[in-house]
Amino acid sequence: MRMDRGNVIAVARREYVARGSTRTFKLTTILLVVVGLGIALAPVLFRAVFGEGKQTTIEVVVGDSNPAVDVGSTLGAILNVPLGSTAAGGTGGTGGTDAPPKFKVVTVGDAADARARVLAGETAGLLIVGRQASDDDLTFQYVTKESAANRVPQIVRQAVATIAIEDRLSGAGIPLADQAQIFSAPVYSVAQADPNAPPPQSPDELVAGGAIGFVLAIVLFMAIVLYGQWIAYSVAEEKSSRVMEVILGAATPFELLSGKVVGVGALALTQYVIVFVPATAALLLQNQIAALVLGTTVGPIGMPVGLSIPLLLAFGVFFILGFALYAVLYAGAAALVSRTEDINQIVAPMTLVAAAGYLVAVYSSTGILDAKATFVVVMSFVPFFSPYLMLSRLGAGLAGPLDVIVALAILAITVPFALWLAARFYAAGVLMYGQRPSLRLMLRVLRGAR
Repeated sequence: MRMDRGNVIAVARREYVARGSTRTFKLTTILLVVVGLGIALAPVLFRAVFGEGKQTTIEVVVGDSNPAVDVGSTLGAILNVPLGSTAAGGTGGTGGTDAPPKFKVVTVGDAADARARVLAGETAGLLIVGRQASDDDLTFQYVTKESAANRVPQIVRQAVATIAIEDRLSGAGIPLADQAQIFSAPVYSVAQADPNAPPPQSPDELVAGGAIGFVLAIVLFMAIVLYGQWIAYSVAEEKSSRVMEVILGAATPFELLSGKVVGVGALALTQYVIVFVPATAALLLQNQIAALVLGTTVGPIGMPVGLSIPLLLAFGVFFILGFALYAVLYAGAAALVSRTEDINQIVAPMTLVAAAGYLVAVYSSTGILDAKATFVVVMSFVPFFSPYLMLSRLGAGLAGPLDVIVALAILAITVPFALWLAARFYAAGVLMYGQRPSLRLMLRVLRGAR
């Protein structure tokens, strides 16, 4: 099949310029940029809106309870343990950042004055420590204006449980130095039955890989549905205005479809770049922005666990081929309708197929479905599903380079066949007006197209 590249480029340029200059594209791009920046700066925005960058003051009154540990310093150390630290008692550090401690714990003597300060909003809460007469256990009452289900009362509740245990152990004569060893985790590892097999991924790596596959599946599904609809509407609009009949006199259906897919695909990549570049820059400069807004930092920024260069390269190739496969089929199906109102009906089967692959990928990434199940593995090589499932399997470490190459090869072979099939629908559907789309019509068009 001969193809004039000049015609393809001309059609692609027309689609790119016509779609890119519309008000809808511009408003959608601006909205996506705002959403992308919001997601990238979510930690900073959350702290700015909800006061997470401010220091929370909690006062402690021990009275005559005579605890075996310093409740004030221990509570402050526990509350200020860096996120992800496994130390029960912590050190009160800030994870290597310049940020001050989030919680300031002060021991005071007068409970009535401390309660008044909580009521006036000067402090976040008051922890009153006492003892039970029956078993000599410590008791804790947290006075606050917040609900008991809010975040600070909940983490204080967890912290005082540790303090109570330390007090019991000290009362039993166990030194503080030995208490940390009692609660330290034992050495535990997972070994493969085959001693020559590669070491398994850690639970954190498995979760992160599944999350990355989940996100990539969402991005791909949104691109296929959104930009595939663009192509379908473009074809239907040309047919309803009889422009298609004129265009087919200058270019073949194969050239027209190729140009539309290239043009809209290039516009899709342009929009994704416009959205992701500012979001990535905001993510990398998150600490500097937090310093300007909050006067503090949000911690070191690095590449998310589970995200790697090979996975990003595989996503890029699957994105291009997967979009091309669905885009040409969207265009061919749209040629069978005479009104834009019938677009959703004719493209619904392909949208359902895309949604099926997306849902299986999401469910296998989140553990609802077994990612090693036979039907999941087989579906990951089927062209309509492989862009989603192979990415999720690759992110979870369940697919190797050979699996990816085979899936890409099958997908690459399928795209030209789908383009040839869609071109036949396109050529035959141009003269069909006023007919409702149906399976019988599609079969008749496929047999009669030249």
